[in-house]
Amino acid sequence: MSESTHAKNLENLHIANSIVASVGAVYDPINSLLKGPSLPDFETGVATRMGEVNEKLSLEQTAVDLQIAAFKQVSSRVSKTIKAAKALGLSPEFLENLRQTSNRLNGIRVNKATPDEMQPPPAPGAAGTGGTRSVSRRSYAGILESLDLFDEQLKSNAAYKPNEDFYKSATITAWIADLRTLHNNALDTKVATRSARNARDSFAYSKTDGLLIRMNALKAYMETILDKNDPRFRQLKKLIFIDHSK
Repeated sequence: MSESTHAKNLENLHIANSIVASVGAVYDPINSLLKGPSLPDFETGVATRMGEVNEKLSLEQTAVDLQIAAFKQVSSRVSKTIKAAKALGLSPEFLENLRQTSNRLNGIRVNKATPDEMQPPPAPGAAGTGGTRSVSRRSYAGILESLDLFDEQLKSNAAYKPNEDFYKSATITAWIADLRTLHNNALDTKVATRSARNARDSFAYSKTDGLLIRMNALKAYMETILDKNDPRFRQLKKLIFIDHSK
């Protein structure tokens, strides 16, 4: 269910409460879910929890966008670093090892669909994969795993001592650490968003006192105090509420 569907449920709940307020003193249900301030308080509770979801979702989107932007630079930076190693005149064997690691990263397509968790590699010959697609191309975890290997390869060669700070081992290590922090931040915000959504859904769509229970009861009660041709009753009956209970 999209956030817009939850928003429409809240909008319709507000309309229902406005209709109730217009009825006046004749509105006197015995059902505790409909009495007094129960429905307005419920609307406030739903609105508050939806606001918390929107806040967490905004933080998540920012963190994910920062992660995407940073990881899109990985392939280019690794390639430049290999060129710097080549310029130092290091052994062909060492350069080949770096290139093999780089091959796991070249051509990665980092976007919102890139998995946050490492996935098992596809079965050999799987459709659309050619059986050779590496884990590092499909997940942030795989990218970081390959970068850790690349970092260790650079550190293992005492002759790798470029003058430029951008290519120094310590700088590469710090860069990878920053990428991991961005990745972890994105994961954390996703967890926070999921938690806020669960809290909202548990409150709004409870099977004992949630939205559907209240609105079904309200429609049934209003039918007992309003004429079926009353425009308020007709408007209430037309309100649609989508269930999101688990």
